[in-house]
Amino acid sequence: MRGMIRLASFLPRALHNEDVLAAARAQKVLRKWSEVVGPGLANRSFPDRFDKGTVWVAVQGSAWAQELRMMKEVIVSKLNDLADEPGLFRDVRFGVRPLPTRRVEVLADDQEQETKRHKSIREIAEERLNNWKE
Repeated sequence: MRGMIRLASFLPRALHNEDVLAAARAQKVLRKWSEVVGPGLANRSFPDRFDKGTVWVAVQGSAWAQELRMMKEVIVSKLNDLADEPGLFRDVRFGVRPLPTRRVEVLADDQEQETKRHKSIREIAEERLNNWKE
């Protein structure tokens, strides 16, 4: 009950805080990261957080971070277009950090990844078992 009282006192202030509301609108757009950067780069990066107009992105390696840096203006533009709110996103920062564990293992060949999506769990397990035996 005590936690509920704290939440009840905090929630109204949070709902009127423009930074909190902007972060909520930004998170809605950031869920479409694959649409913004494409599936290949989305598998190698993940938008960690949003803070006052800046998106902080974890990237799998320095080469991928550099590629994303070269697309920075396009990424900010696409994010703002998806948000339908010019100026919500002002900057994107990329850093080499571990991706969240829920990210799918990145395969060297994107076509191979697409093929694996259409296999059943049993087919994938059998394939892995056969590769392990070899």
